[in-house]
Amino acid sequence: MFKRAFASMLILWLLASLLFLLLGSGGDLNFVLRFRFDKWLALNLVGVSVALATFLFQSLAQSRILTPAIMGLDSVFLLFNILLIGLVGGGEYAKISMSFKFFMQVLLMMLFAVAVFGILVRRFSTDINRLLLIGIALGLLIQSLVEFLARLITPEDFTLFQSIAFAQFNRVQTELLGVIALVLVVVIAILWRIHRALDVYRLGRNSAINLGIHYSKMTSALLLLVAIMVSVSTALVGPIFFFGLLITAIVFALYPSARSGPFMIMASFVGAISLVGGQAIFEHLLGLASTLSVVIEFVGGLVFFVLLFKSQKL
Repeated sequence: MFKRAFASMLILWLLASLLFLLLGSGGDLNFVLRFRFDKWLALNLVGVSVALATFLFQSLAQSRILTPAIMGLDSVFLLFNILLIGLVGGGEYAKISMSFKFFMQVLLMMLFAVAVFGILVRRFSTDINRLLLIGIALGLLIQSLVEFLARLITPEDFTLFQSIAFAQFNRVQTELLGVIALVLVVVIAILWRIHRALDVYRLGRNSAINLGIHYSKMTSALLLLVAIMVSVSTALVGPIFFFGLLITAIVFALYPSARSGPFMIMASFVGAISLVGGQAIFEHLLGLASTLSVVIEFVGGLVFFVLLFKSQKL
């Protein structure tokens, strides 16, 4: 069954890629491909990273209704950027290298994930409702701080901040594609190496410990990987709130009993297909009459409420 599903996903991904790269290309195909390839690669990287980050976070929290964004991880990205803009000004901020900002974002989000959620997940792993409430409260606290700081900066700096505060799939940051692709390849290699242990980890804390898993160590490692992948997606297109939840909900609906390895492969395909195919439709067919991010967040928000009422566990 998995081989058939894999083949279907591969075909859909190829069709979505061809649609994005070739639709409306017109005359000079080489020029169009050079112009579109970087964006195509960025959309694939974002789709894969968001899908894997959400699956890992749901696995360690033992709940399908949680995402790194809902728990406030993306807010750390916003806080870092608005602090930097406020300290150096919008003009100097624009001159700072993307590499420096990316690695600082990764570092801060990793520290936040381990320092805060490492403690919360270990302490409240059997009380998902309390974990959810604390996570949302932390996210709202950081978001409120971001909004307060936004009122203190100049209108010009605020306009710059607004351009990075929301996901924009039609304008991606392509300067770091090589570094981010390398980082994501390393993360995927690590995940593939531990995917069998992840199957045991998903059974729950007590079962995992009884079966020989070092639960605390693996929880910290997964949180670090989540922070890295969230940083990858936010560095390229900006914060994405409900997209990962939408991806995992689709894959769980199609393959409810899938093991970690096949699930991560299917989730990666669904994430890449959704962004590449969706952006091809909105950009090349609809002429950017609307934005893909708005549709994704709206549908993802609806899925979140549905899952919240169902309160199903992994």
